[in-house]
Amino acid sequence: MSKKTTITIVMAVCAILLIGALGFSLRDVFKNIFSGGGLSFGGVTYQNAEKYTAGEALIPDQVKNLDINWINGQVNVAYHKENVITLEETSNKEMTADLQLRWWVDGDTLRVQYAKGGYNLGRLNQEKQLTITLPEKAAFDSVSVDATSAELNIPALTADSLSLEVTSGDIHAEGDIRNLSAEATSGDMVLTLLKDAESIRTESTSGSARVTAQNVDKIEISTTSGGISVSAKQAGECRTTSTSGNVEVSVAKMGQLDIHTTSGTIASTLEQFDAMKIEATSGDVTLDLPSEPGFSANIDTTSGDVEYNIPITREGNTYICGDGSAQVSVDTTSGTVHLQ
Repeated sequence: MSKKTTITIVMAVCAILLIGALGFSLRDVFKNIFSGGGLSFGGVTYQNAEKYTAGEALIPDQVKNLDINWINGQVNVAYHKENVITLEETSNKEMTADLQLRWWVDGDTLRVQYAKGGYNLGRLNQEKQLTITLPEKAAFDSVSVDATSAELNIPALTADSLSLEVTSGDIHAEGDIRNLSAEATSGDMVLTLLKDAESIRTESTSGSARVTAQNVDKIEISTTSGGISVSAKQAGECRTTSTSGNVEVSVAKMGQLDIHTTSGTIASTLEQFDAMKIEATSGDVTLDLPSEPGFSANIDTTSGDVEYNIPITREGNTYICGDGSAQVSVDTTSGTVHLQ
């Protein structure tokens, strides 16, 4: 690699980091880089391309699984009283035949693709919006959506498993979902589970994650740059990890709670819990915990104070409230710990 090429790469990386520091998302960076010329994509590739049908469709309700792959635009789920599934798409520009959506009912799985297999998108400045309309009482074994530079809007879904993966775009999903997995490179997530669930797992590079649940066995939330918000009636275990961003956790009945942050404040409100472990490098920690039956908090802070406005008995680095039955461990480098 030539010296000139190396310098160019270093300058490009520095520019992206600077834009990130100024508060832009990766999606904004991409749009600025390719403004006027559209985003740069490769070819559309998928297996069994010859079995797919082109264009919008009306499909009998015999489907148990959905598999959707989309590029540059939106994926929207809607509902109607009919006992059929409809596929519709709109575009900000006139579509060629090769750019029309493709679909295939593969046994009990409906597969939807963005365009003709083998089609070279190149610098695509065309955005397409997919609307898949489902019967009101439809229930699925699994739903999978994989999108590049696209926003997902999925309300009132009923499924045993929902898997969402987005390269650049926001995710809004809601419904009766037993197992939910969501990944985003750049974009915010708003996820709401309306009934009891087994697991929620999210991972994002740049963007916030907000999760609302009822009763859930396991919650795992991870962000590199972005805030985390978790609200639930009951959770068996909850683990959040954030490099840069505030973390808020509010659970009425909590089993084990683990919070790890490098830079950002932590706020947790628990009405009942068994154990809590917090590791933070920089940021205040505020814990609103039940005084009855009580808790025992071991707090280790390198540079920071411990403040409390509830009856506390201190024994060295251990702060005991009530019977001290619930266990709390807090390890911070810089930041004040508030117990209330």
